[in-house]
Formats: sequence, C-alpha cells, structure tokens
Amino acid sequence: MILEINIKNFIIIEQETISFTPGLNIITGETGAGKSLIIDALQAITGGRFSKEDIRHGAEKALISALFNLIHNAELDALLEEYGIDKEADSTLLISREVNTAGRSSCRINGQTVTLTMLKSVSQCLIDIVGQNEHQLLFNANKHIDFVDSFGEHDIELLKMQLKSITESIKSLETRYKDISGNSGERERRLDLYKFQIEEIDAAALQPNEDEQLKSKRLLLANSEKLYKNITQIYDHIFQGDVGTSCAADILEDSVQKLKELQHIDSRLQEFVEALEAALYQLEDIKTEIRGYSESIEFNDDEINYIEERIDVISKLKRKYGSSIEDIIAYRNNTALEYETLQNSEKIAIELEKEMDSLRSKYKEEANKLSTIREKLSRKLERLVEKELQDLNMKGSEFKVHIIKNEEVISHKGIDKIEFLLSPNPGEPPKPLYKIASGGEMSRVMLAIKNTITKAEKIPSIVFDEVDAGIGGLTASVVGQKIKNISTNTQTICITHLAQIACFADNHIYISKIINSNKTFTKINTLDMQERTEEIARMLGGSPKDETSMAHARQLIFGNK
Repeated sequence: MILEINIKNFIIIEQETISFTPGLNIITGETGAGKSLIIDALQAITGGRFSKEDIRHGAEKALISALFNLIHNAELDALLEEYGIDKEADSTLLISREVNTAGRSSCRINGQTVTLTMLKSVSQCLIDIVGQNEHQLLFNANKHIDFVDSFGEHDIELLKMQLKSITESIKSLETRYKDISGNSGERERRLDLYKFQIEEIDAAALQPNEDEQLKSKRLLLANSEKLYKNITQIYDHIFQGDVGTSCAADILEDSVQKLKELQHIDSRLQEFVEALEAALYQLEDIKTEIRGYSESIEFNDDEINYIEERIDVISKLKRKYGSSIEDIIAYRNNTALEYETLQNSEKIAIELEKEMDSLRSKYKEEANKLSTIREKLSRKLERLVEKELQDLNMKGSEFKVHIIKNEEVISHKGIDKIEFLLSPNPGEPPKPLYKIASGGEMSRVMLAIKNTITKAEKIPSIVFDEVDAGIGGLTASVVGQKIKNISTNTQTICITHLAQIACFADNHIYISKIINSNKTFTKINTLDMQERTEEIARMLGGSPKDETSMAHARQLIFGNK
C-alpha cells in the first residue's frame, strides 16, 4: 500500500507530505482548494502527465515521490528482478519523478534511474486510479474487452501473448505473399529492374577498397613530373654534386678519412668513425632505392584517363546503390536474392499459403480457447457486478456482457467483440451504457465493476476521484458503505464532496488554500476527531458553531462505525 506522498513545487503546492493509512483515506476541501492536485500527483507517480508547466511559479524544479509498503506480488517481484531493482530491507519501495524548467525529467525507483515505461509497469502493480477517464472508458465499447480480460487469471495473458505472436507472423507472411503474388505486369517490371541493376553492378567488376586505390594512383600520376624532378635533384645533391662542388656522399666519406687520421690522438673518435661509416653504407643502399624509384615513375596520360573514367563509374554506382563499394556489393547481393525470389514466386507463394493456413488454424484454435475463457469470465462478471449494483441501490438492474464472435477476424485480441449492456429498471431490455446510463448510474456501474475487478487483480491500493458524481442522499450513503467495504481488503483513497461518503473515513485529509504575500498555497492537514466533525458539518451545509449541524455530523460519523 502507499504510505505517503511528498509533493514539492507542484502547481500551487510548495511542499507537503500526505500520510496514508490502511483502510479508507478520505480527502475533502473547499472547491478550488487543490484536491484534484493530489490525484494529479498520484497519476504522475503512476506514469501520467508531468511536465515543466507543472512547476510552481518561481521554482526551478518540481518533485513528487511516493513511498509504498510492499506485499508479496509475483508480477511485481518479477518486474523488479527484470529491471535490476533491489527491495529495501524494510520492504518499502520509493518511486519519484522530477522535472526542471528546461523540460528535462527523470524517473527513479529506490534511487535507481528508470524509464517511464518501467515506472508505469511497476506502479500499475501498486495502485489503481479510478477517475473521469475510467468513466469515459465505459462509454467506449472497444475498451470493454480489456475490463473482462483484467478479471481473468494468468492463463488469459499467456493466451493473448500467443495470439499476438501468431497474428504478427500472419501479417508478416501476408505482406510477403502480397509482394510476391502481385499483378504479373508489376512482377515483370520488378524482374527487369532487378536484372538491370545486377548486370550494371556486375559489369563494373568492383573490388573492395578499389576507389581509394584509384584515387591514390591518380594522385601519383598527376604529379609524376614533379616527383621525377625533385627526386632527381635529391639524388644529385647526395650522390653527384654540382659543377665545382662535392656531393653529400663525398663530403661524408672525406669526413670519415679525416676522423680516422685523428683517432690515434683521441680514441673516442672511433665511435664517430663507426657511426659515419654505417651512414655511408646506408647511403649506398638508399642510392640504389632512389634510382629504382626514379626509374619507376610513370608518365602515362592514357592511364590517367582510364582511372578518371573508372572513378566516374564507381561514383555513379554510389549515387544509385550506396555510399561505399561495400554497400554497392551488399545491395547487389540483396537484389539478387529478391530477383531469385521473384523468379520462384509461384513456388514460394504456395509455400507461404501453406504456412499461413497452418498459422490461421493455430490462431483459430487459440482464439477459441480465449473466447471460451471470456465466456465463463463474462457470466461470472455479470453475477458479481449485478450483486454490487444491488448493494449500490440499483435494485432490479440487469448487467450483461454481450459477446459477438467473428472467426474471420485476425486480431491480437482474438475473435471476440465485447460490449457491456445495462437495464437499470426491471422490464427494460439491456442497452449499451452510453444510451441509458445517467451520471449517477455510471458512477455506480464503474464502482461495481472496479470493486469486482480489483478483488481479482489484488492491487493493494485504489484511488477514487469524483466517484460521487451525480449522486446524493440515500444513494450516496450506499456508495459510501460500498467504498468502506472495499477498504477493508484494499487500501482506498477517495476524493469526495459528500458528507455521506466522508463520514466513513479511517483517515480524513483536509485540503485548503491560503494566500500569503500575494502567493497562493495549498495546505494539507490530517484531521482529528473534532476537526472531522466540523468538516462533516460544513459539508452538510452547516457550521461548526451550529450545534444542530455538529450533532448531525456526529450522528453520521458514529452511526457508520
């Protein structure tokens, strides 16, 4: 269950911490005080909208964190293990979200950064928020199948996963089949195109890294005269010399001779002699290599022209088929496979048809299994929801789960189309909810369904927002009692405007708005018994100063203990 939520710099909340208890936590307050902000904060913790627009004016960032006390939950344990999140020693889990004025946001679980998707997956195992969006889902028949499925056990999820895998495979095969078995004119056009592309690439006889080698060769040929001139000058300077001057090799040899003549005076000169003699030997080797390099320099305009043409061919192929020779070759090989596939399209199409038929049979088998489970779940859901509706002062109402099977449909949800029907009065035929349900009836239908499903889902905490819409009087008392009953097994948080519901609270939280120094603040207080009585009196339209109102409030509180 949720132990507390800490809210900092969120809309008009500067910093508040709300502590929740087991049982029924009621939140009340004047209109506009900020009760809805508590729901918004809880929705943010479960992965809902949370952006820089939510930051309190003048603050740099907004932070919302919620502390949960964990109970054993196999699905949650598996998720935490998958995400590498360790539980705290005291079996608590801290979920937090932060956003700054630059729009950068972060999600954390027990201090570990996680993705929004991961946060949603974990929080959905911990808390369920029932608000206006849930009411709208009841009007959308396409969503009713999800309500039924959530009422099921683990087997239904496994079947849905299998169906999803099968339908994805079927759609993939159908796409391939459509590509292969298109009209003959299109097939011939593609064959001609593929053949032309393959032949064009093959005619170029590309070699790996050929373009770089050609560019290097072009650079050499384009500068052959410059290379020859400079290499010849270098050779002459070292080995020939100019008229009247000695070359570098002769100067070096003369230096060696002079050192030899002096080494008997100082033996240390022997090292210089040896080093210079080694240099002379190296010069002889270099002399041969330089002469050979000079003789290898090519002067061939035809070769340059060939290289330019070759580079142009490769450049054109790059523009068509890829940014490198490797990409072009890969394109050619893939196209060859497509060409072969099209050539053998009739044979492949027959094989694909067999494979699709097999998958469709498997789909039909699994979809019918799922449909059978849904049929049983629907009948059970009907009985339980009708019982809940009787308790909610809708006596004589009839709730039906209408299932239409269409075995021609291939969908990851199966062959069923499900719609909830309601007859609020005896003798009336059940009709779609959007045609007959009033606001008060819709609130009670939602409460009945959520109460039934929550028991099956075993979610530890549930939040009701505006569950009292369109009801009052005796019905409000009945709804309050139902919410109280829910809270005996599931921690419940409920925002309400009605004293008939608020009087059932185990923990009563009051939201108020104050203005200080031209700034608006939302304040949150947990009420003691005297304060609770005064708040119930206010909600009844009375005053804490009016003893009649206070007596009525005490009667509501203590009469529902």
